[in-house]
Amino acid sequence: MTNDQAARRYLGIVRPYNIALERLEQAINGGQSVTVLRRRAAQVATTNQTQIRQLTDTAWPRALRGLMGRLKAESLKAQRHWLGAARARTRDALVQEVLNAIRYDGKPAVGKIRTLLHLEQYDEDDYS
Repeated sequence: MTNDQAARRYLGIVRPYNIALERLEQAINGGQSVTVLRRRAAQVATTNQTQIRQLTDTAWPRALRGLMGRLKAESLKAQRHWLGAARARTRDALVQEVLNAIRYDGKPAVGKIRTLLHLEQYDEDDYS
């Protein structure tokens, strides 16, 4: 896999998760009901699970393997919180699960991945 192919593959893998995450953030900030927030959180959990599987199933270039492993590990840690947010009964409980999940955002690995792939740094406006 070339660097350009890896960059396209990486962006294709993380895009659905980033979109779902941004939609959840907008719903929280927009004061949406707990029902809507749970649905959005469930979408984040689903896209995160898909992201984990795709990160695992891709034969990354050697220079990226460790970083992709770290990103996958962080995503796995976050997953239980995304699932908890999807089951939360109250807005406060849901927001707390989201805050717990985003502690495992993988930023150190993501920054290095994006640098190695010659991609611009993550910008949430790209997904809103």
